[in-house]
Amino acid sequence: MFRIDTLEDLARQLTFSPHEARVAQIAAAEELLHTLDPAKAYPLEFVIFRVTGYRPRRAEALLFPGQALQHDLGQLIEVVSDSLDLHSAALAEPVLSIDDVTEKFNVTSKTIQRWRRKGLPARRFIFPDGKRRVGFLLSSVERFVAIHQSQVAQAANFSQVADAEREEILRRARRLAEGCRCCVREITRRIARKLNRSPLTVLHIIRKFDQEHPGGAIFPKAAPAITEKQKAFILRKHESGTDIRRLARRLGRPSSDVYRVLLEDQTERLKGRKIRFIDDPLYHQDDALEVIDSIVGQQELPRGATSEELRIPRDLPPYLQALYRTPLLTPARERALFLKFNYHKFQFVTARRRLDPELTRRRDLDELERHLDDATEVKNAIVQANLRLVVSVARKHLRPGASLMELISEGNITLMRAVESFDFHKGHRFSTYATLALMKGFARSVPQMLSASKKSSGDVAILADVPDRRGTPATDSLVRRDEVSHLLSRLSERERAVLTAHFGLGSESAAETYDQLAERMGLTKQRVRQIQQTALDKLRVVAGVADDAAAAN
Repeated sequence: MFRIDTLEDLARQLTFSPHEARVAQIAAAEELLHTLDPAKAYPLEFVIFRVTGYRPRRAEALLFPGQALQHDLGQLIEVVSDSLDLHSAALAEPVLSIDDVTEKFNVTSKTIQRWRRKGLPARRFIFPDGKRRVGFLLSSVERFVAIHQSQVAQAANFSQVADAEREEILRRARRLAEGCRCCVREITRRIARKLNRSPLTVLHIIRKFDQEHPGGAIFPKAAPAITEKQKAFILRKHESGTDIRRLARRLGRPSSDVYRVLLEDQTERLKGRKIRFIDDPLYHQDDALEVIDSIVGQQELPRGATSEELRIPRDLPPYLQALYRTPLLTPARERALFLKFNYHKFQFVTARRRLDPELTRRRDLDELERHLDDATEVKNAIVQANLRLVVSVARKHLRPGASLMELISEGNITLMRAVESFDFHKGHRFSTYATLALMKGFARSVPQMLSASKKSSGDVAILADVPDRRGTPATDSLVRRDEVSHLLSRLSERERAVLTAHFGLGSESAAETYDQLAERMGLTKQRVRQIQQTALDKLRVVAGVADDAAAAN
């Protein structure tokens, strides 16, 4: 699965290129893959040019992290090579299968997959047995090994363990199996972490010892692995508040086994989080956090708020008016917050890629959670400063039969999504981007609300003849009050005052007659009637009943 949509589209386009062009493009992609630095970021135009030889005229000004490019270039090579129907026997140089590479370097297939994520290019070939499988050009493997000598040596270090260290591994394994009653996985994990060895190395040494000494075998004395049913029990009980020690006693297992189950569950949940970020060259500097904090903490010269920023619509409920008291973000403040927001997401993704499921510790997961919390805190600040924008756009899309609060609720979700995808490098204000997103969202949701409202009205009409002797709930009164408030907001101040006073809509006093209104407002009785009639005509149009009234006449 690709991590960068642009490279996924490029791979799809390359599959339609002529055969010879595809062969050259795969070779170019492999060359680029070998030279990428995972700690750096690369522009899209550079990547496309290196692979295709063409410079896009209107390439997006985006920077992609080297780690993500390593992964996606490997995917691109595999996808495009699959469209060529390459036969391994027809190539001039040898093609190694996964089994060939594992045997040559004395590593596991899992290690090979890890090498592929770090830049070992793989193609899809048709092997002599007629099956289509992943394979590696010998030259590509040799070049990868030359670049990553230390990693290859570490992965293939089974035979490099000294006799003293081997004895130490076996001594610790026997103690954990007999004394602590740990399972095989926990034994290899704990020894590997203590001696700074690969868990596979430890596992290989102990299994080889057990084969050579069946009478003193270590692993048969270890506790059986925790079953899926036991894992589910641990997670359920811990969620309800049962501590680790009590769970360990109940299952007859060491606390470390229970602790490991909880860590693995948290690891899986964090690995399942879909986090995307807008990269920036600053993120790859050693002092990135200090620089970003200094940018965010900069004090700007105070400026006077405009009358538009200070104006609070009077027809809004008090709890919505409170949103207008949150100051708007200045352009500099907005860019700084988005810079920090994406930085914490970048740090989360980077730290998550470093996780080794076998050696994960609590502090590693705490670091991931901390970056998520920091990103959420910054996101909330951005959302809070733009909530009034949701109210403003929602009021413009309000129609009879639609609820303002439902629109605002939908708009808040759209706003949060817009924060996640906004690219501050393009120079636009977030309010412009968010307004377009809100308008698009309301254009889709308002018709759905109106359709649901008409359906609901039809259901009410069917049940109109059914008597209901229950008292009207207070919620119905609140809904009607909200609808009336919305209708009156469409009138001028004088029209609103006449209708409110004449029909007793205000809570201050009873309904007033035309004579009383004329005297209080300094108008004639006839003029008050005209104002009321004009206001009622406006309300009929707003409510969508003007045509019905004309038909009735």
